[in-house]
Amino acid sequence: MKLLKQNRILSCLLAVALGMGLLSFSSSAAPEVTRTYQASQDFSGTQGSNQWSYQRLSGTVYLDLDYDEQGKQWKPDSKYPWVTATGMHPGQDFDAVRKWVSPGKGKIRITGSVSKGDSQGDGVLATIKRNTVTLWSSEIHSANPVHPTGVDSIDVDQGTEIYFIVNRINRINNDHTNWNPTIHYEGSSTAPLKNVQPVQAKAPLASELSVQSCGAVPNDGKDDYAAFVACIAKARSTGQTLHVPEGRYHLSNIITLDGVSMKGDGMASTVIISTNPERGSIDIKGQGVKVSGFKHVYDTTVPRGDGSNEKNSFTVRGATDFELSGLHVVKSSTAGIMVRDGSSDGVIAHNIVESTGADGIHVTSASHNIRIENNAVKATGDDGIAVVSYSKDSGISHDVSISNNNIGYQSKARGIAIVGGQDVQIENNHIQDTMMAGIYISVEKTYDTRNVERITVKGNTIDHSGIDVVAKHPNILVYASQGIIDEVRFTGNTITNAAFRGIGVWGTGQIKNVYYSQNELVHLKNGATTFTSGIIHLNDNIGF
Repeated sequence: MKLLKQNRILSCLLAVALGMGLLSFSSSAAPEVTRTYQASQDFSGTQGSNQWSYQRLSGTVYLDLDYDEQGKQWKPDSKYPWVTATGMHPGQDFDAVRKWVSPGKGKIRITGSVSKGDSQGDGVLATIKRNTVTLWSSEIHSANPVHPTGVDSIDVDQGTEIYFIVNRINRINNDHTNWNPTIHYEGSSTAPLKNVQPVQAKAPLASELSVQSCGAVPNDGKDDYAAFVACIAKARSTGQTLHVPEGRYHLSNIITLDGVSMKGDGMASTVIISTNPERGSIDIKGQGVKVSGFKHVYDTTVPRGDGSNEKNSFTVRGATDFELSGLHVVKSSTAGIMVRDGSSDGVIAHNIVESTGADGIHVTSASHNIRIENNAVKATGDDGIAVVSYSKDSGISHDVSISNNNIGYQSKARGIAIVGGQDVQIENNHIQDTMMAGIYISVEKTYDTRNVERITVKGNTIDHSGIDVVAKHPNILVYASQGIIDEVRFTGNTITNAAFRGIGVWGTGQIKNVYYSQNELVHLKNGATTFTSGIIHLNDNIGF
């Protein structure tokens, strides 16, 4: 009974003391802690474990890497960049990033040297950042250790991000970098939680991702390459279409749309300018890529040379179910649109292609099931539209439809050329003012091309072709210097205003069946036809 009375007295005294503010208890006060975080000891296959994460950086956009259990490294689908327990290696387009996030409010001290794996290559740029502020940066060129300076006392809050970044200088060869940073932390284990809100359901993901969200700025004349590369990677991971809003954007290198579609606001509104004449192609890979609605132009060009694909405007590399539409291609060092590497089931439609260094639209290396329709192809450096198959290719290009295109206007070679190919339909095209033949069907020894079989040429108008007086091409030419040409059918075409002559079939190769039915030759200067080879079948033609 006496003990109970004493407890009641103590309780009353405690209540009074609390009411007067003489005593207080805080459930939010965080204990002071000291802890060491070391990259190698804390390394994990889980993002965020032990406060560490593993990322890649382009421009200002950080993207998480994926963990490769077999190799014990964080990396993207491609080989670079990667991050391991003690090392980092940048990629061509992305920096390698190791990130630490502060668990609370306090101070940190960073130790640990940086060195190259060897003294070869052109070196790397190593950087430490606190959020967006650079704390230290230095070029690393050898295996001699470099100790970061100015990182002995850094204030941090809960959530402060410390980035360890390795970037290439030029090439990425021999850029393996040894860096095992240690962070000595003193502070609270966690900061007090304030204004905790209930978790809200995530809004549906928008179907488009703007390049401006990754740092691209239109009309400022600065390079937007890093922003494009970052947004392409982000769009691929989220399944979004990359949107390039109205304005002028500059790219200093090749971008690759691997499974990512890209659209602008129209060829008169969105302009993408490639500033590197040697590496300006927009490459297309993967399945279902659709590219539309912008103008692509090279700032300057270089001679065609070996015809490097890096100098095209667009290069389709083994893609399937792709579409290029509503594009304006102006001035490339080589081809305007190149389709290669067995690409299939594609559509190239409603584009303007002009002033290219090589062919306007070129289909090669076993590509097939391609539709090329309703394009304007003008003043190209070689053929307007070409289907080509070389003997060295893995297979023959086949099943290509070329229809309703407007081609020529001082193109430097042929309008439409089939130089090795099968099952090609050429229908309802208008071809005018080409230096060589308006339509050219051939197997060429000089380029060692494959045979030609089953070509349909129907309802086309070929006007004033062969205007190069040296070449002396007719409006339509079937020519073989090796191999076999067979089953070529010309039906219902109008061949007019030939600069040299109307139709020619010749060559030392084996030309078999060539059919002409209901074609019309008009306004000729130097003769209608020259048939010196082949088995020629004529039926109901006019002007032959």
